[in-house]
Amino acid sequence: FRSMQLKNYACGQWVAGTGKHTELVDASTGEPIATTSSGGLDFKAMLQYARETGGPPLRKMTFPERGRMLKALALHLMERKEEFYGISYLTGAIKQGPDHTFGT
Repeated sequence: FRSMQLKNYACGQWVAGTGKHTELVDASTGEPIATTSSGGLDFKAMLQYARETGGPPLRKMTFPERGRMLKALALHLMERKEEFYGISYLTGAIKQGPDHTFGT
């Protein structure tokens, strides 16, 4: 597994942070798995974008519409769960067993 640079989703696009990056490491080996930074992000612009672009359509949605949107997101993530298991494992997270225990 090679280290990756995590980007930030800001103002409708993926943006790499600048400046000092934080290194994320494999929980068991200490090997780097990713770096990330929020440096250089325009938080004021992000807030404005959320208020003007994201907020109005979301506020117009009914609770059932919001529920369907969240369900669609959940299904999208479930379709890609195998991709996430390897990364999740590196962070020290483990998959629960069928009885919701961790096999201890």
